[in-house]
Amino acid sequence: MIFIWLPLLFVAFSFQVFAGDVIVTVDRFKHNNDAPVRFSICDSEECHTKRDKGYVDIDAELIERTDNFRKYRIKNVELGEYSLSAYHDLNRSGNLERSGILGIPREPVGFSRLDVQKIRRHPKWDEVKFHVSDDNASVTVHLVDKFGL
Repeated sequence: MIFIWLPLLFVAFSFQVFAGDVIVTVDRFKHNNDAPVRFSICDSEECHTKRDKGYVDIDAELIERTDNFRKYRIKNVELGEYSLSAYHDLNRSGNLERSGILGIPREPVGFSRLDVQKIRRHPKWDEVKFHVSDDNASVTVHLVDKFGL
């Protein structure tokens, strides 16, 4: 009987999915309040090009906070390439507030690895993607108030 179960256990454990944590530093807070930062993640260029429709909301654990930045941990992210977006939910609605027909964000928004003072368009996948391995990955998101014009 042990000869039957032993190979089955080996097969079951050999298909273990590996994952790592992502440490996200969010900075450039201009509004001094306790409003939450909300995160979304994409795992492919196809997902990223869908913009708001592609990203999936994720939970992040706040691990450090100062007046200028906050540091979060996103646990157990499968190995691979990702893009991350974040926004400072100033009115705590749970949705990124946008203006009129153009849909320009009214709340501070940022993307992984993108370091600009003003974003004129949705960034390209190669500008914002980062790699998650079995070690902790670190990524910085700079919040931007001025989007577009």
